[in-house]
Amino acid sequence: MDLKKILGLQKPDIKKMEREGDIKGLTRLLKFEQDESVRREAAFAIGKITGPNSGMESTDENPKPTKQSVEELVKSLKSDDHELQKQATVQLVEIGSPSVKPLLKSLEDKNWKIRWYASEILGKIGDERAVPGLIETLGDENSGVRNKSMVALVEIGEPSVDLLTSALSNDKWQIRSQAAEALGVIGLKKSVEPLIQTLKDGNSWVRKAAAESLGSIGDKKAVSPLKNLLKDDSLEVQEAVSNALEKLG
Repeated sequence: MDLKKILGLQKPDIKKMEREGDIKGLTRLLKFEQDESVRREAAFAIGKITGPNSGMESTDENPKPTKQSVEELVKSLKSDDHELQKQATVQLVEIGSPSVKPLLKSLEDKNWKIRWYASEILGKIGDERAVPGLIETLGDENSGVRNKSMVALVEIGEPSVDLLTSALSNDKWQIRSQAAEALGVIGLKKSVEPLIQTLKDGNSWVRKAAAESLGSIGDKKAVSPLKNLLKDDSLEVQEAVSNALEKLG
């Protein structure tokens, strides 16, 4: 396809490109500077063609999806155009598994917004390959990214539990705290004993998270260990313990 024609004054026929499965042409349109709507429509079309529900066969004429198209969608997350960011997010989720590796790289991006978006998308895709990277991001310097990574791990669910349990002994207290919180939301009984041990953590925020999670899971095995913290040095921990014991009856 002639790039000069694509970048000319005439608006590209995106519907036609979509019908023809022109991934390469649509990928180039993600760089189309003259019209924001073109970039959005191109992102949407790529997702429709390459997503699992596209119904289109993968052939030499209809590659699905190209590495470049995924990478360009990831780059679109840096745009100041919020609608384009939203569309790129939706389509990366739709593409699914091929998006995972580029998004894992984006967890290390200098821009916190990119790390936030990458965490969100990885959670929605739900691929367990993302778990180690998301756990590392629980220690991100940005609280919004940390929280989004925690939510993503919860969305992935049970496949996250073993590595989240290991993260309870991570050197970074932020990771230990977020891991404890995530285990509580996932709510598996096998997390109770590791969380009971985490009540002894040297950081009050970690102890607080462990207490809250034990209350959420609701196993009465936690009652006695929780009572030992009713006189904790931290008022926040004391309050979390009291609330947990109330839930446990």
